[in-house]
Amino acid sequence: MNLSARLMAATAGAVLLAATPVSAQTVISAYVNQYYAPETNPELSAVTEELVAEYEAEHPDVDIQLIPHIADVNAYQAWLTTRFTAGDEPDIAWQQFYQRNSERGDNWLALNAYLDAPNPYAGAGEPGSERWIDIFFENVLAQIRAGDGNWYQVNTNWVETGFYVNEDMLSENGVDISRWQDWGDMIDTCRQLREKGIQPIGVFMTPEWSTYQWLDDIIVTGAFADVMQSWYLEKYNNEYLPWRQLNPEEFAKAVKEGKFSVEDPRFDTYLQLTKDMADNCLVEGFAGIPEYDTLFNMFYNEQVAMVWLGSWSAPSLEDVPFSVGSGYMPPFSREDSPYAIHDTSYRVGGPSSSGQFGLTARTAERGTAEIAIDFLQFFTAPQNYARIAAADSGYIPVIEGVEPPAVATAFQEIAQLPERGLTDPIGRLNQQFGTEHNRLMQSFMLGEIDAEQLKGQYQRALDRAVEDMCFENEAEWTWCAE
Repeated sequence: MNLSARLMAATAGAVLLAATPVSAQTVISAYVNQYYAPETNPELSAVTEELVAEYEAEHPDVDIQLIPHIADVNAYQAWLTTRFTAGDEPDIAWQQFYQRNSERGDNWLALNAYLDAPNPYAGAGEPGSERWIDIFFENVLAQIRAGDGNWYQVNTNWVETGFYVNEDMLSENGVDISRWQDWGDMIDTCRQLREKGIQPIGVFMTPEWSTYQWLDDIIVTGAFADVMQSWYLEKYNNEYLPWRQLNPEEFAKAVKEGKFSVEDPRFDTYLQLTKDMADNCLVEGFAGIPEYDTLFNMFYNEQVAMVWLGSWSAPSLEDVPFSVGSGYMPPFSREDSPYAIHDTSYRVGGPSSSGQFGLTARTAERGTAEIAIDFLQFFTAPQNYARIAAADSGYIPVIEGVEPPAVATAFQEIAQLPERGLTDPIGRLNQQFGTEHNRLMQSFMLGEIDAEQLKGQYQRALDRAVEDMCFENEAEWTWCAE
């Protein structure tokens, strides 16, 4: 069966049955984001070009035309909007999943029928050989699925955060973080390292964004996990995503109704977990470290045993003069937090991704959808995408069978954890609240104020932020007047 006939059969009943036959030379235009940036990333671009050349050699009737990467995302969005308006959009294009889902069928083609069909480039008996969808991580599929039940894109990777660890330093001191069962085990390890004069975990804290914010996201989620789903607003719900991150309106409403309050015993748990971490695990002077790069250099120079960084740092750690491994925060036990419900930690990375690809709706009119899908199946087949991933090691692959960088092996497991319940403090309500949150928590973590002193000031900051946000959104947030 030839290519056209095979794919037509696999997508029987789809809208594309009305597409015109493939011509002798079918041109597929593809914007594959950073995977094709000849001027700024020639190595990765060369791998992408090799895959395209191999595909075209197998399919001489197809011409894949790669569109060079547009570095400024705003410029890219303007370019894509203009192309849509002119009816000259690419066949394959990158887009953030939430924006693509909001545009849905107007601009983008639903991929469900294709995902349910075999990927002809998957090996027999391998993931994808029965259904293309089987090569993609389940939690990623859940996150990017639109509220109408359709998928309008596939994800090949995303950024992630986790611990890079100095395995030599830890093993010399009898530490194996893979044995951590819960939060208490991590705290005990930190105490043991401190007793030996070793700084356990590198995190930095500033009034603006910092890696401390990631820590705060996880701790507040562990302390309030059992009630967070009750704060969801119906208009933002997605039946395919039963656990998700709250947005600022939902969090603001929870504050206004007293559901997130310093009087809640969960808030005491939140503070206790935070103080235990600050006193026992965080590198001394964490509040004086100015930026991410300084923290990276501290780990590189063996001033900390572990450091919390992003997957984008993996390429720079592959040649350090010690053995680097990876790991993450362990789950909260019921002793750590009686309000924990998932028996796991929570991820902070994702779903930001350089690999978010879908078909524009106009491919159905052009008759190019079959070939475009076939190329995406070729591109995402594990044996092919592994070559891309190896050249793009700052991202974590979310395709079955494709390995992450050796120094970030655990990051792929981290990418499959539940999402944090709240975003970074600077984005939970407004910027003013985020800055005040960081100031108060820093004073508390350093012992400059106690829990009771913090709570009085913190509640005022919460209430003030919600009042300001209700004023700014009074037309849309009708609950503010209730």
